[in-house]
Amino acid sequence: KIIEINSRGGETRFRLTQEPHEGASLVLTVDNELQELIYQMVQGYTEGKKGASVVAIDPRNGAVRALVSVPGFDASAFSSTLTQKEFTAILENPLKPLFNRAVAGEFPSGSAIKPFVAAAALQEKIIDPHTQIFDPGFLEIPNPYNPKEVSVFRGWKPGGHGWVTMYDAIAQSVNVYFYMIGGGYKNQKCLGIERFKNYMMAFGFGSRLGIDLPGEKDGFIPDPDSKPVIDPANPIWRVGDTYNVSIGQGGVLVTPLQMAAATAAIANGGKLYQPQILYEVLDDAGQVTRSQDPYLIRANMVSGEALTEVQKGMRLTVTAGTAGRLLDLPVSSAAKTGTAQAGSGNPHAWVTAYAPAENPTIAVVVMVEHAGEGSTVAVPIMREILNWYFTHRQEGE
Repeated sequence: KIIEINSRGGETRFRLTQEPHEGASLVLTVDNELQELIYQMVQGYTEGKKGASVVAIDPRNGAVRALVSVPGFDASAFSSTLTQKEFTAILENPLKPLFNRAVAGEFPSGSAIKPFVAAAALQEKIIDPHTQIFDPGFLEIPNPYNPKEVSVFRGWKPGGHGWVTMYDAIAQSVNVYFYMIGGGYKNQKCLGIERFKNYMMAFGFGSRLGIDLPGEKDGFIPDPDSKPVIDPANPIWRVGDTYNVSIGQGGVLVTPLQMAAATAAIANGGKLYQPQILYEVLDDAGQVTRSQDPYLIRANMVSGEALTEVQKGMRLTVTAGTAGRLLDLPVSSAAKTGTAQAGSGNPHAWVTAYAPAENPTIAVVVMVEHAGEGSTVAVPIMREILNWYFTHRQEGE
């Protein structure tokens, strides 16, 4: 329609150029009850004071069952009269309710990335799952130009974890283990930054997955070429940089959507599906005019044998590791927690999980910004989500 107004804002002429008509009806993959439950639950846990994201994906086909960004906003308010004060309050909210952090938020992953690093190391035969590496709680790297200067890379546990296998390293989130297999130490072979980046990209990090929603971001996996751009004062890539990215720090940025899709790929044995919201399109008579088939981005990023061993490590995270609060769910589960340093303030709290562990029907990521430890903040939310899902959805269907 065309409306003509005068200099005082009054309408002087109106002309209809096109009659309105209804668009097609869409059937979505989203589970409305699950979506609503997660939003209300996260709001309750954060008391509206933290940004948070939750993504739930069916690992069998990439269907998105829930995609939650907190805080949100009432979309219906924009179709009615929204006062300037209300609109300004939304725009000026420091938590940015109009920002879809689940698909566009780029965050350091912290230790949530470790299962993918372990999978890459197994594939490259740098380790076998029973390989033991000693964790004294830190690594010291002398400056090659001045051996008296030493850089120290610490684990989270004072005194370290002692001798650990890959399973232990995932379950207990042993930083020193991943420093060594990522960047090497003395006689320990390593991935190195090039292979690290190649494998992370293969799992879907560092590029858009193509979800059928606007605003998706790429994330970022740093490398020696990017360092002069992001850190011009210190442009040379060093082994310490590889250590940091190997535990999901040092410039690594991922979206919650990417973490959910990658976790689903571990759960299903190595298939990275494009996350999808659309299921069907219906005509005016309610007949299906289009169905959205699953789209496989890639498969076999690592061998099935490697993923089986990583799955065991993620299961151990629940039975004897940092996600122990998931142990009493109605079904078995596998998980990985993460606590990601993010500038000043508390770290981001991550947990990624799938269930049932033996035949997964859902993969879920919970991330609460600047909230603390993944094991104490994100895991309780995950527990409530999975408990509801497998109580109210028979076999997770």
